[in-house]
Amino acid sequence: MYFFVNDYNSICYPEILDSLKACLDEKNIGYGFDRHSDNARELIRKALDDESCHIHFIPGGTPANILGVSAGMRAQDSVFAVNTGHIKGHEAGSIEACGIKVELISSPTGKLSRSLLEKEIKNFDNEFTTKPKKVYISNTTELGEVYTKAEIMDIYDFCKENDMYLFIDGARMAAALASDKCDYGLNDLTKMCDIFYLGGTKAGFMFGEALVITNDDLKSDFLKLIKQKGAMLAKGFISGIMWERVFSEDDFYLKGSKIAYKQAKNLATGLEKRGYNLAYPFESNQIFVKVASKDLSHWKEISQFEIMEEKDSYYIVRLVTTFRTSDADVEGFLNEI
Repeated sequence: MYFFVNDYNSICYPEILDSLKACLDEKNIGYGFDRHSDNARELIRKALDDESCHIHFIPGGTPANILGVSAGMRAQDSVFAVNTGHIKGHEAGSIEACGIKVELISSPTGKLSRSLLEKEIKNFDNEFTTKPKKVYISNTTELGEVYTKAEIMDIYDFCKENDMYLFIDGARMAAALASDKCDYGLNDLTKMCDIFYLGGTKAGFMFGEALVITNDDLKSDFLKLIKQKGAMLAKGFISGIMWERVFSEDDFYLKGSKIAYKQAKNLATGLEKRGYNLAYPFESNQIFVKVASKDLSHWKEISQFEIMEEKDSYYIVRLVTTFRTSDADVEGFLNEI
């Protein structure tokens, strides 16, 4: 059976597992103060071309989003997010549980834009509303789109002009950077927002994300915030070993995502050649395709995937590729549908 459910369905890169096994007999300081974590942070700073950013290793995407949104926020503050944003419907209310209201903005594409933000903020100019203090976007988006540099910088400029912070959910940042649609690199990211994270869970790691803080106003007491939100690993050195291994080799971080992108592109092209219509433009390792109701049962017999939406005569199905998706997986699936 062909597996296209998500991009976190295998344990990790073999090289990461080898590095962990090589450290089995070590004794390390806890909570991320070990030599592996220190070295990993330096390696990431070098890749980002920013020696002043703070880096914290977080066990998963949900705590990374909680921390990224919570930093620098007061009880009356709110965060803007697109109506399809991950923190809207996929975090079990964890942002709201922190006392932060998520103010949703409808978008025809799944992306936020400066024009949408400028229109929305006019509704928050009195004492009866929350105070918009942060903008949340994800890259890639929930619909697999990749923001251009100009799009992000327009949003960031808006934030600076309105005394707001920009937080980028980078669970699939590697997928964005591996896309042909991307016009920036790792060394640009710290100049494009106040806080973001590099995803590991969906990029070939066993688990974990690297949260990067660029705005000095958000750096103070961040370790206390991590501990308070339950996101501090006692065995933080495990994260350190993984990030150290990946960033000790040039371009390793994007290696698997480039494979995933190549296979997704082949898959999207093959689907269109066979008469299937994509629900959204192909830009990354997530493909959204329209599948006729009469064909769905056959698809289920040969593959696993997520059904995103049911229409009158068809379903919108999501197919996701990974660093382990092979030519045989793509070709076999296309030949059998």
